[in-house]
Parts: sequence; C-alpha cells; structure tokens
Amino acid sequence: MTALDEAYFRSLVDMAGVQARVRERLATLVDDARLLRFFLHYASWNGSFANGVAALTSLIGRQRGLFREAGFPQAVADRSNFVASFFFDAARDEYDDHINPQRDSHRCMAQASLIAMKDFFGLPDALLDESEPDEVRALNHGVLVGYTGLEHERQGALAQTFAAMGYHLGSELLADAEFSLIDEHMRAHRQALVQHLMRSTVTLAGATHRCYAWVGVHSGHGGGVEADHFEHAAHGARSALAYAPAGTVDEALAALAAGFRRFDQDHSRFFAIAP
Repeated sequence: MTALDEAYFRSLVDMAGVQARVRERLATLVDDARLLRFFLHYASWNGSFANGVAALTSLIGRQRGLFREAGFPQAVADRSNFVASFFFDAARDEYDDHINPQRDSHRCMAQASLIAMKDFFGLPDALLDESEPDEVRALNHGVLVGYTGLEHERQGALAQTFAAMGYHLGSELLADAEFSLIDEHMRAHRQALVQHLMRSTVTLAGATHRCYAWVGVHSGHGGGVEADHFEHAAHGARSALAYAPAGTVDEALAALAAGFRRFDQDHSRFFAIAP
C-alpha cells in the first residue's frame, strides 16, 4: 500500500515550483507599502485556515459509519473522533498557540505583526483599512470549500472527507516551505524590520502579542508548527485508511491526492496576485 509519508505528498506537486513562486513574489516587494500590503493579504488568507481545520475536524468526526474498527459491536466500533483528533491538533494551536501564557491565536499574532510593521514604516492607519482585493476574498472562501471537500460531495462521504484531509495536508506542507522562505527573505533583506518586530509587542484582544511570533513559529527556522501539524495530519490520514471500508483504498487515495493538489492550485493563485 502507498506510504502516506512526506515523500509521497511531495511527489504530488512540483515542490521546486512551489518555492520558486514564493521567491518570485517576495522579490517584487521592493517598497515598504508593497511589503505591508503583501502581509495584509497573506494574513487575511492565513486567517481562514483556523476555521477551515475546525470544519474539517467536525466533518471527520461525523463519519461514524465510515471509520470503523473491525471486531467490535456497532456502538463501540466507530473511530471517526479518533481520526479527527489528529487534525484537531492544528486547530487547537491556531486558536491558542500556548507559547504565550495569555490567549494567543495565530490570527492575533498576525494582526500584531501588521500593526508593528505599519508603525515601523511610518505608514498611515488608512492602509490597514483598505479593502481586500477580490482575489483574496475568493481564496478565503476557497479555504472553506477545500477544507470541507465540497467539490467532491456528490461522490459520497468517503471522497469528500479524504479530499478535505488532502487539502489540509497540502496547506501544512506548503506553508512550512513558504513561511521558511519568508523568514529567510525578511532576515536577508529586511533585517532592521525583523529586529524591530522581534523586540516589539502589541496588545490586542486583552493580551500582549510578540510581533515576530507569527512568522517565527510557522517557519521551519522557528517553532516549525506547520511541520508538526503535517505529521499529525499524515498520521490521521493513515488511520483513516486503516478504518475505512474494505476495497476503498484506491478511491480514498485518489481523493486525498485531489485535495492536496487543490491546495497547491490555491497556493499558486495567492502568490500570483499582483503586488
């Protein structure tokens, strides 16, 4: 049977192309306002993923008839919540990172970063009030579609659920690469800004947030939470296959790959948005 490890998922997309698209976009951020607008759009898109992975956890948990362990009576055979638990780990961190003793959602981390960047550059508050481009709003909606496998709903619960898992696995694997590249770019080309963000905190939602934590904890050079979430999700996908009905492995793997590639398409769309 196919080994659902990192090498397998990397084989589904052009990872060199993924890194190239990120580097190419970062290279266009040559002035302060353009850099801040990029992070505004990036934070908006990223802010949709907490809701998406929570929806995925619920979707998996509802599949009591799909994920069952052989040899147990019906009332004690369903393993859907067990499978869902591996995806819930990511949602738990998104809503409260636990590094900060105060409640510290990744969305608040991102917002603290945006405020500190704006202040460092001396840019007007009005920039933070600009309307999001239509492309960003469409991608934010697409996150929920991907995380709930809606495009596969007519194919049945198995295809829908595995496609949604694949979308999440794509988001974690590709995000680990993109945040690491962003961290590299910032440290190489915006060292003064990085140092300012690392020294700065912003208070919002009743808590004090470190302003480089958003990039830091997601980058492979920082806390590397994306890599951890990917490993949890891969374990969840393997468990899902183990408890899925006999004879459905090929269908499940096809849906998983389709969901993974769908995230790659969304990723490509985001990094193609004009600066």
